[in-house]
Amino acid sequence: MKYPLLEKLIEESKSTLPLGVVYPLSSPALETVFELIKKELCVPILIGPKVRIQELAMKEGLSLAGLEIVDTPDDPIEATKKAVEMVKDGKLAVLMKGSLHTEDLMGPIVSRDGLRTKKRISHLFLFELPHYHKLLGVTDGVVNISPNAIQKREILRNSLEAFHKLGIDSVKVAIIAATEVVNPAMISTVEAKEIVDAHLADPISPNTIIEGPFGFDNAISAESAKTKGISSKVSGDPDLLLMPDLQVGNILYKSFVYVAGGECAGTVLGAQVPITLTSRSDSVFSRIASTAMAIRLASKSL
Repeated sequence: MKYPLLEKLIEESKSTLPLGVVYPLSSPALETVFELIKKELCVPILIGPKVRIQELAMKEGLSLAGLEIVDTPDDPIEATKKAVEMVKDGKLAVLMKGSLHTEDLMGPIVSRDGLRTKKRISHLFLFELPHYHKLLGVTDGVVNISPNAIQKREILRNSLEAFHKLGIDSVKVAIIAATEVVNPAMISTVEAKEIVDAHLADPISPNTIIEGPFGFDNAISAESAKTKGISSKVSGDPDLLLMPDLQVGNILYKSFVYVAGGECAGTVLGAQVPITLTSRSDSVFSRIASTAMAIRLASKSL
């Protein structure tokens, strides 16, 4: 299956920015590195136990000639701490998860002496779906477990800044819940209305339309919204879906990929540099697209 929108993102994100690949001790991680080089997206720097990385490359028949390897103890947390140090020294513009667990990567990053900023750490997916007419953002399905209305506004702000850096200035946001009706027994619907009202009074970002709550059907389908008597500028054409919580976002992500035939790019936002936080089950294409997204965001921050 072809994904022309994500392929365009990859093609337009070529750079010479330094990318730190943290603890790349799996075949997919090393394969991704060589694809990044082939696509000319960045200059990968491998951070982890040098001997083990070399042994894996030899086993896979890959040449590491010309690649910088920053040797660390054989401990994923120590590798991450070294990557954090390199970011602070201005030696890395983007980080990418290798084969370590997410908590081993994010722990040192979000610690007090890590890579936190005044912004909230959050995650943004960009999906290309066979039956949707443009890239569709989903936030947050990875980092924030159960954010409240104030935290959701911060998550939205991160995502909208990312959209603007990607060249999408007029963003339509649909706040997703189980129903489009505000119901005090369903906190996500109440928070959706709070966010919409707050945005009308004090816009999170200019040229942004935020509406909700929406059921998923009437956010994605203008026909569904019309049938339910919903008058909306967003229905059928959202750029970004704000999830009620991580569980819903994560289930939607996996549904898009495994049932709907979609592919995605995803980046952690709000840290000192963008972070590509791929899953071990992600395709190499998704890893490349995610890195392209992170590289584009990093280049617009320089």
